[in-house]
Amino acid sequence: MASYDFTPSAKNIANIFDYFGMLLGLPRLPGEKNDVYRKRLWDVYVHRASSTEQGLINGITRELGLAQYDALTISITDPESVTGSPRVLVHDTQIELYSNWNLINEDTDANVLEATLDIYSLDGNSYYLSDLVSEIDNTTTFSAALATDIDGHTLSAVLLNTDSRQWVNTEEVKPFHRNKLENTNIIPGTVQFSSEGRFAFVNQKDTEVEVTVSGDYYIDYENGAIISYSLPSREVFVRYMYDSLPLTLKASPVILHEFASEYFRNKVFEQVLQPDGTYEDGLPLNDAVEIINELFGVQGMLWGS
Repeated sequence: MASYDFTPSAKNIANIFDYFGMLLGLPRLPGEKNDVYRKRLWDVYVHRASSTEQGLINGITRELGLAQYDALTISITDPESVTGSPRVLVHDTQIELYSNWNLINEDTDANVLEATLDIYSLDGNSYYLSDLVSEIDNTTTFSAALATDIDGHTLSAVLLNTDSRQWVNTEEVKPFHRNKLENTNIIPGTVQFSSEGRFAFVNQKDTEVEVTVSGDYYIDYENGAIISYSLPSREVFVRYMYDSLPLTLKASPVILHEFASEYFRNKVFEQVLQPDGTYEDGLPLNDAVEIINELFGVQGMLWGS
């Protein structure tokens, strides 16, 4: 009698989650269990996919069954000793740490760039997250710590672009004398009211006790509160910037860059000095060659056309 050897394999059995996945354009991965699939379906509403850099990272990460996560936290080492306005800016291939950043004009001498850390280059000092933490700790103003269960040998390039200064483009001001904003640590000079609020917010006072007549108002920047003498009308909105330090940096296993970024081009092309002192992209370096060859392998094209 003949004998046969069989190898078992997982087979998905469709249920209500697969129905939602069909509506959302997110099919179940082979062998994916309901609890994991449910989280990926919910992630569609949390991390929106789009044609932007962040939107592409959101979509690709989710489609591959991967997840975004907290990687490390950057804090002010001694907040009481800081006299300026610190800022942390993560963009493209580097992290910029400002011990003082001028809101009105970013190009003024008031901006003090304490460190620029390269999180892309293998021969740099911040290629891995553990090295990045050490470099941040070596600065005067900032310190850093890895999130729980994060491997220090993770590439620093997994960090997502972010800024410790965040804009809130529109937030409703309710018809109360005291409004609590959704955020704290509001940046002075950034608060702007819609035109409907011009009667309630006319004369800004330095303290709350000075709010005594119609049109007077006071902003508690640290706690994110607006106190007005006049009752704001309905349909009043406010725009402002707030400081999110300490800043928790998120990461994704999907690393995405764009050739339009000068910071990325500086890493993958030779920089040729021009007579006027500027630089232009030259021949591609090894990283760029690998990327170009990969693009050629997907679709036939002529580089530069």
